Amino acid sequence: MKKTYEKLKILQNILMQEFDAESELEEIPRELYEIKRRFAKIERSIKEMETAADKNTKKLKELEKQKGELQRSKEKYGGQIPLIKTQKEYEALTSEIAQLDEKLVIVEEEELNATQEIETLNKEIEGKKQLHENLKNEIAEKEKEVKHLVTKKQKELDKYLKEKDKTSSGLDEEIIYKFEKIVKKKEGIGIISIRNGVCMGCNMSLPPQFINDVRREEAIIFCPNCSRILYYHEQEQSEDEVVV
Repeated sequence: MKKTYEKLKILQNILMQEFDAESELEEIPRELYEIKRRFAKIERSIKEMETAADKNTKKLKELEKQKGELQRSKEKYGGQIPLIKTQKEYEALTSEIAQLDEKLVIVEEEELNATQEIETLNKEIEGKKQLHENLKNEIAEKEKEVKHLVTKKQKELDKYLKEKDKTSSGLDEEIIYKFEKIVKKKEGIGIISIRNGVCMGCNMSLPPQFINDVRREEAIIFCPNCSRILYYHEQEQSEDEVVV
């Protein structure tokens, strides 16, 4: 059983290297994902602003059309003034012209607002497009970097997986399965000693009979509290010894 414990201790270190490599593999593309997210967001923003600019351009054309119609109506009414014969007709005509003037003011204000909005949107679109292009280039460079790092880290992970298979050869598959989960969950410590009647992983005091069962080394025994695999630490060994 001592050989099994030694194998498990070696396996424990390999597993931590494997888990670290897997974690780094997940982390490597994270910055690239963030850049792509910003890229997509800016792309959507550009499309929205272009749509708004197009809408204002169409509105501007419609306002220009309305303005032309109002100006033609005003000229028409203005041309009728010399033909007026009564005060009542004069007042009615000038009232119509005044209403046209009010409508022209409103149309011209809307025209000015639409023109300013188009100018503002075009400036923003220009700035966004430059940023969009910069991010596009950054993504291309980052993808090369990520591909290189992932390939390198994957080779490293493959090495640990081979070491794991070699080290775990001869061990019970169910034990290996449980042990991997324990190592990941318990911050890299999946096998620990009993010392002075206490599990050195969780500091739980264990019953004498349970300790004797571990000491006999007839089977793999797990701590009933922290689930780590236990082995017996001889009392006569140095108190300063580091237990792995």
